[in-house]
Amino acid sequence: MSQIINDYNKNGYSVLRNIVPHGRIDALLENIYKLYRKYSTDTELDKLESPWKSGLFHKKLIEFRKEEPKLFGAIYDSLKTSLTLTQLVSDDVIVDNVAKFLKVEPGDVSISEPMCRLDVPDDKRNALEWHQERSFFPQNRDGLHSLVCWIPLTDVTEEMGAIHISPESHTSGLLVPTQNEKKSELSTRQISVPEEYVKKYEDLVVTVHVGDVVFFNMLLFHRSGVNISDKVRFSVQSRFHTATADDFIPFELINYYNPDIKQKLIEKNYDCSDIPDNIRQPPIARKS
Repeated sequence: MSQIINDYNKNGYSVLRNIVPHGRIDALLENIYKLYRKYSTDTELDKLESPWKSGLFHKKLIEFRKEEPKLFGAIYDSLKTSLTLTQLVSDDVIVDNVAKFLKVEPGDVSISEPMCRLDVPDDKRNALEWHQERSFFPQNRDGLHSLVCWIPLTDVTEEMGAIHISPESHTSGLLVPTQNEKKSELSTRQISVPEEYVKKYEDLVVTVHVGDVVFFNMLLFHRSGVNISDKVRFSVQSRFHTATADDFIPFELINYYNPDIKQKLIEKNYDCSDIPDNIRQPPIARKS
């Protein structure tokens, strides 16, 4: 494990193969299917055993995304608080490895905003350009005491939109990103790494199988792949932070924080320019 950690520190990421219990993944896929059936009147899949494992389920979800985009969004929102999602990202094998990469005890770790993504073919609305996760999740101010955990729920090839990373790009430190407004209600706002930095590093496509996990540094440049297959790319992303670190500020993006904590961070010379002074206003991304 020491060599894996050394490689993680050098490259900014690590891919651990076949470590997630498949039962956790099956439970989440079943949950996705049940939520789909809640909002869909189509009964064709009901006759199948374990329909969430069938190619027909992919076809039905793709059609549902086109025909009922807001109800498809309701599936997304329901999954955010799904117990099966929580159980997956908090499984001992995940937490133990997170703690090792962050060089802390499991009890020092906090988690923020686990998300299950259902990326249908040729839909770029939620595809993110090259970015640093710290721009979206600033709980640890310098980004060094946090990481991202990316878990595929099915095998993910380059054609299906495998994640792209730039090895060693975390050594650039926290950058001032380029910001673009959302193109539509259902799209994602882009907070991107400036192009001049992106050009300096390799574009590596990380293909993965069920059971694999990609761990990467919050400062590592990475972007979404584009799904050009005929399947849905099912994946889970979660961010882990060191709550006991000096640079930690306890908030979720929709919650409030204690302004006294901001003052203590300032006294320790951490940049807090993105944190507002009033309670119940979420931190804002850095402006270029």
